[in-house]
Amino acid sequence: MKIGIDARFIGPEGTGLGKYTEKLIENLAKIDSKNHYIIFLRRSNWDWLKLKSKNFTKILADVPWYSIAEQIKLPKIFASQNLDLLHVPHFNVPIFYRSKFIVTIHDLIHHQFTQESATTRNFLIFKLKRFAYRYIIRHTIKNSQRILTPSNFIKNEIIKTFKVAPTHIAVTYEAAEEEYFYKTPNSTRPRPSRDEVGKLQIPNLLKKNNIKTPYIIYVGNAYPHKNLEKLLQAFKILVHSSQFAACLPARQVHSKKSVNREPLTDNLHLMIVCPRDVFWKRLKDKIKEQGLEKQVISTGYIPAQELAVILRSAEAYVSPSLSEGFGIPGLNAMAASVPVVAANIPTLKEVYSNAALYFDPDNPKDIAVKIEQVLGNKTTRSDLVKRGLEQVKKYSWLKMAKETLKVYKQML
Repeated sequence: MKIGIDARFIGPEGTGLGKYTEKLIENLAKIDSKNHYIIFLRRSNWDWLKLKSKNFTKILADVPWYSIAEQIKLPKIFASQNLDLLHVPHFNVPIFYRSKFIVTIHDLIHHQFTQESATTRNFLIFKLKRFAYRYIIRHTIKNSQRILTPSNFIKNEIIKTFKVAPTHIAVTYEAAEEEYFYKTPNSTRPRPSRDEVGKLQIPNLLKKNNIKTPYIIYVGNAYPHKNLEKLLQAFKILVHSSQFAACLPARQVHSKKSVNREPLTDNLHLMIVCPRDVFWKRLKDKIKEQGLEKQVISTGYIPAQELAVILRSAEAYVSPSLSEGFGIPGLNAMAASVPVVAANIPTLKEVYSNAALYFDPDNPKDIAVKIEQVLGNKTTRSDLVKRGLEQVKKYSWLKMAKETLKVYKQML
């Protein structure tokens, strides 16, 4: 059978969507030598994906995402390959493509967040694109042979929003990336000591990226729903002792433990790793507004091999997002033996279970308190690291590929 996969999102910066597609293809190559796969790529990522299996063929589809050309040119490119099944790993299936397809819907963020701050376009273009999104995703869901989602929460949201039968949706969990495990995906080796980290050339990486220790870290986009503005507010509270004490219950403020806080937070830095786009520029303005230029380190893309080493030296990973489809960065942190502090949203609680300490993402004071709890309590830290190492082993890209292949076979 001939199966096509739209891989135009794959690329060196490893966004969640691109990483999902890349890992799917890599693992399908390990388990399926019978079906013939057609992989559609752009010129920019043509050489990024290395395909050694004889049953995988690259086809050029140099068409921009979310464009008119995507609706007009892409159906012809797909149709030229006489596919038995097409897998589009995003909602943007061309409405003029008439053959059999399945789709992966990672989230419904565009349904949840409709404010103009979520776009870089002017108001009229924003409204037009909003209309186009809603039309295309409804068309996609209605005409797909099957829908894949990365979590049960997103599955239930699709059922509720679009009145889809539960049997039409399959959940295929994603996983942590291999680079972030200290040894192997099944390793339970503890977090490396400072001496071990030094041997991993962490000083050079810190200097290269202008990173100052100690630091907590966030990795991802700077989109409004990622809630980084609240994280900055929380961080400002955290690093100012008087402000932090004001948000604690009275019994804690007057306790010996609270008065003798470890000096860690007084010298703490926040590292934000995100693409340098217009949202990053907005974030830089917010950092300046909060007077945190000396304490917040904002970097652009860092290659996974380097980021893995930097992550292992972090005091904690923080995920303040208001909405997620899955949550790969937090799992990467768990794989790296770093404690995770996360927003108490349904998806993250489903994926991280009891391996994270949760906070109210709308409450900067609660975010600050929970981060402090992880930084200042060795027992809490070690418990989270131990639980994280167990939790991350529940997920596997190979398992995700096997479950996806099962869906392909059912459709064919």
